[in-house]
Amino acid sequence: MGASHILQLSYMLTEALFVGIIIVTLFSMRHKFGIALLYITLGTFQYLQAVLASFLYFEIFPGLFVSPGSAVLFNASLFAVLLIYIREDVAEARKLIYGLVFANITLTIFLLIIGSHIQGLPSEQVSHIPLQVFNFTPRILIAGTLTLTADVLLIIIIYELFSRHISNLFLRIYSAMAVVLIFDTLVFTTGSGIISQQDQYLTFLISAMIGKLLFGLFYSIMLIFYLKYFGKREYVSHGKDSEIKDIFTFLTYRQKYELLCKEIHKDHLTGLYNRGFLNESLPRELDKAKANGDKTALLMIDVDNFKSINDVFGHQEGDRILVFLATVITQSIREMDLACRYGGEEFSLILPRTHINSAVQLAERIRDKLALLSDSHKPALARKITLTIGVAVAPEQADNAEDLVCIADKRLYIGKKRGRNCIVSTG
Repeated sequence: MGASHILQLSYMLTEALFVGIIIVTLFSMRHKFGIALLYITLGTFQYLQAVLASFLYFEIFPGLFVSPGSAVLFNASLFAVLLIYIREDVAEARKLIYGLVFANITLTIFLLIIGSHIQGLPSEQVSHIPLQVFNFTPRILIAGTLTLTADVLLIIIIYELFSRHISNLFLRIYSAMAVVLIFDTLVFTTGSGIISQQDQYLTFLISAMIGKLLFGLFYSIMLIFYLKYFGKREYVSHGKDSEIKDIFTFLTYRQKYELLCKEIHKDHLTGLYNRGFLNESLPRELDKAKANGDKTALLMIDVDNFKSINDVFGHQEGDRILVFLATVITQSIREMDLACRYGGEEFSLILPRTHINSAVQLAERIRDKLALLSDSHKPALARKITLTIGVAVAPEQADNAEDLVCIADKRLYIGKKRGRNCIVSTG
């Protein structure tokens, strides 16, 4: 491996680092500016990915030629899908998946049209244009779009499958990426017909596979680093601190009134909404769901043995645990979900457009994330924290707010009688 190889590899790693930082920065700012900025940026990456993969390759190891389009930007798309799925939920990841697929279809069709347009121009007008950019055949169009669709769906399925058998988060993430990258390289290289001769096909296939797996490893390390050391610092405040201070904040008295209402309904220890907000919002959410034919789930969450924590370690440690749990909850929910401190060590979550299975999955995600962040939290918490969670869904289990709260609370106490540290969605 010569100096030129090291230089090319360093450049590509720098490119991957830059793209990764852009993705996690925009994702971290989603509560201020919305997640659309990230989606638009990823859409532009689709264009660059197609252009760079068409004609630009660098030799990062002797005989190993890799394109920044496929190794850096394609991996970045998978990186973003996993990040959003792990930190948000499958509904939010689905938006990204649809956006990436649509961007890929739109880009490729447009390039096909431009390619046909260029063929009718005099050669001197196109002499400086790399025609490889526009030489997409229908076969490449179909193979690329179908492969991209399968990739972004498959990585979530594989990640969930590996979650049942692989406890280490890094191995789970990289294993899922590796399977999808191998699948993508095999299917696209074979299906697109880019390489016709067998010896060239094998060389291209091996180079593409090694390059993608190498940068998949880089993005996996970056993702686990973000989740453990930076993602946990995010805090979703529904008060004025999360509002963008610009002219739109002051356009109407109605907006000021809504901000004031949020402050009134805030729990000042955790920053979440309080019980008064839950009592006002839950009937309204149920009415809205009934009108739209949707389901609404309610989670009642209780910190196990919290009284003994206060007795042994003091109320300051108890408060610190409540704030820590509130942060974990806000990192786990969607923007449409409403997190409240119900009272004492009890929390409640209103989950619009959520059926029972998704509600249970969210409850499991909160418990898993709590365990993950507790291990890396510095200074360490005084003791291990476990949760008991009761789950209820309207309208099939209750048709009004009072009954829904009673059912979820009843299931919470069933979980306590079973020994705590569990999720109860029946009974």
